[in-house]
Amino acid sequence: MQSRVENLGIRIQSFNRLTFPVVLNQVETTRLDKYFRVKIIESPQQLKKFIKESERGLLLYSFMTPQLPQILKEISWINHHRKPSLKTLAGGPHTGGDPESSLKLGFDYAFCGAAEMGFGSVVQNYLEGKLPKVPAIFRTAEIDQLDRSLPISHLLPISPPLEITRGCYWNCKFCQTSCQKAKHRSLDSVRMYYQELKRRGHHLRVSFICPSAFEYGAADARKLNLTVVNELLEYCKTNGTSHLEFGIFPSEARPNTFSDEFVALINQYCSNRKICIGGQTGSNRLLKLIRRGHTAEQIEMACEISVRHRLRPYVDMIFGFPDENSQDRRETLQLIRKLATVYRARIHLHYFLPLAGTELAQLRPRVLDYKTIDTLNKFERDGLCTGWWKKGWQLSNELLEIQDYLKDQTVTYQNVQLAS
Repeated sequence: MQSRVENLGIRIQSFNRLTFPVVLNQVETTRLDKYFRVKIIESPQQLKKFIKESERGLLLYSFMTPQLPQILKEISWINHHRKPSLKTLAGGPHTGGDPESSLKLGFDYAFCGAAEMGFGSVVQNYLEGKLPKVPAIFRTAEIDQLDRSLPISHLLPISPPLEITRGCYWNCKFCQTSCQKAKHRSLDSVRMYYQELKRRGHHLRVSFICPSAFEYGAADARKLNLTVVNELLEYCKTNGTSHLEFGIFPSEARPNTFSDEFVALINQYCSNRKICIGGQTGSNRLLKLIRRGHTAEQIEMACEISVRHRLRPYVDMIFGFPDENSQDRRETLQLIRKLATVYRARIHLHYFLPLAGTELAQLRPRVLDYKTIDTLNKFERDGLCTGWWKKGWQLSNELLEIQDYLKDQTVTYQNVQLAS
């Protein structure tokens, strides 16, 4: 092992702030952090300073597909100004779904797989001078037990929401979460993290990362576990948490999992007075086509149950699916109007984004017709929905431009299989 101390840059941005405590935990638990001068980079000014002062080292990025426009600008600037011995490594959901595209963006290395299963090996090989010549893709297995992942870092002492489920039982065509089988964190692991929160004084407000809140602890999609969800919430509430959140961002609940018994637990233990529901579309034809595993009627049922328990439904809907037709849009608009007026639901509107690694990644969204646009604008003025879909439409066009640009790029790289 070399004796000199290396620079390790961590590019923190709003969309990846919750990621890097997990990554750094792998460096700290293997005691490799003593060989690095870790720099937390949170602004363009800090990035410029790091690039100027670093003769060599590693600069880490983690990002999702929607961040590609920003990432492309940054990595282009970095490659123009950095020293040759400063290497860049990309990870995160986008790189995991399409690692070759991250190399085409300009990164030296792409990390594909669970950081908990192989990132320590990358760092070890770097310190020993054994990294392959660039560019290269590091591949490792997905995590076998979620208990191996802990967002506890002394180098980045924030306390993010605890990930209690990774992956999904369903296989929606548009979603990256479903790219791996669902794995749940044990209650023992939750308790251990909670005690760390108490030690830091961060236990008063607690939330979780879970793609389907009521499926936490379930053996499969059709065997929900009310007992384990109750134990999770009861433990936090009875051990000093005054503000406990469940079923809201960064989590949501699938419509087909709603029942009076599950929603009653939120009233019993939690502080949130709203619940996030992944509806996606009001068209049963589209719901079946994208493999959502629920119906439009179940979306309404979820809202009805929520209101019965004095929770306001916040429903996500997406326009612009590649196979969407005018009838699908009419049915979605009708459902939005009903949910907003009958159940006082807040509708958060999205526009389809082609996410890396999904079945729809290479397909283009359907352009909205003027009548649909006029209706959505009226809904927004009347307070029935958000207008975020407009930003989504613009972002989707930017992603398509980058996608077309990357198709014209070629890159020769090594594949490196990492030991777990």
